[in-house]
Amino acid sequence: MLSIISSGLLAANKEISTISNNISNANSTGYKRSTIEFQDVYAQTSDQTQNAITGMGTRGDALRINHSQGSLKVTNMSLDLGISGYGMFMSTDATDGGMYYTRDGSFSLDESGQIITNTGKVLLSQNGNPITIPFRVEAGDNSGRFLEVDSISISAKGEVSANYGTNTKIEAGQIGLARFRNINGLKQRGLNEFEATDLSGLPTIGTPGNAVFGNIVQGSIEASNTNVTDEMVMMMRAQQAFGASSRLVQAEADIVSTFTKG
Repeated sequence: MLSIISSGLLAANKEISTISNNISNANSTGYKRSTIEFQDVYAQTSDQTQNAITGMGTRGDALRINHSQGSLKVTNMSLDLGISGYGMFMSTDATDGGMYYTRDGSFSLDESGQIITNTGKVLLSQNGNPITIPFRVEAGDNSGRFLEVDSISISAKGEVSANYGTNTKIEAGQIGLARFRNINGLKQRGLNEFEATDLSGLPTIGTPGNAVFGNIVQGSIEASNTNVTDEMVMMMRAQQAFGASSRLVQAEADIVSTFTKG
């Protein structure tokens, strides 16, 4: 009996931890809320004639990530990018060569002008190449002058261009996006980055500007899809379950203690 009650206590504790993580990341760019899935546990009885099963409690079976799109929040920053649609940004880590996927479009430039994620990974084009924006270019009027980059423009199709002065423009590349046959099969790495797995399948890679991958929205970032009000309601429910299980554990312990003394 005690093991059954304890399983409920552990399950409620896991749910509280999951909900707490959702609430703490309610303001994290591109964060996807998680839910814990529970599974009933059964044991086969020794009565072979009836082939009966006995309930043995519950357990937290798996953590499921909700990949629904969060709202787009306007920042007016040229390297803040949101996706209106289903695609994910692709990036690679120079240290391990791994491929990562995210909805977090908080980008910046590294010292060489490559567009990078907020974890330092290099954003990739549809061809799997880095997108580099030179900080300065030669004026092109045989004056020997150099022009500093004034602004960066990124279209709905992910076409990246850099503007230098009034007459000089450089096309830097086109951002690639990825989609997965089974997005729930992705493996989470860190806060809001994911890796492909056998369950997710290999990504389908394409370019923005269509219904398959979605559009790039420059000057916006995707907010967390966590609804704090909903999470607080679920937190109260989980805390009530935890409290009830705790009282049952104490009651069971008192009963055992009474019989032991007797």
